[in-house]
Amino acid sequence: MGTRVNSAPSDRFGLAYTWRMRLLSRLAIRAAQELARNPKARTKVAQGLRETSRKLNEDLKPRARQAWQEAQPGIESAKRGLKRFIQELSEEYRKGRHGK
Repeated sequence: MGTRVNSAPSDRFGLAYTWRMRLLSRLAIRAAQELARNPKARTKVAQGLRETSRKLNEDLKPRARQAWQEAQPGIESAKRGLKRFIQELSEEYRKGRHGK
């Protein structure tokens, strides 16, 4: 009932994962074959890719750059705090090691 067919410790994903990957592979092959046969489908996919690329370049990339720039002061502050913490921890460890 609830037992797995392939339950070896090295089997990370299992039989269901293999089945899904085969299905996705077959679907991708079928889609590629359909695109090769159908010029209208190729045109539609190309148009969708152009639109997606335009949105990515005009909308997503600028917002990501701005968010990255706005996050830099916080990242630098966290970096300094972490360095300070490591330095203090290191000094405390040395004191304890030498019996001071």
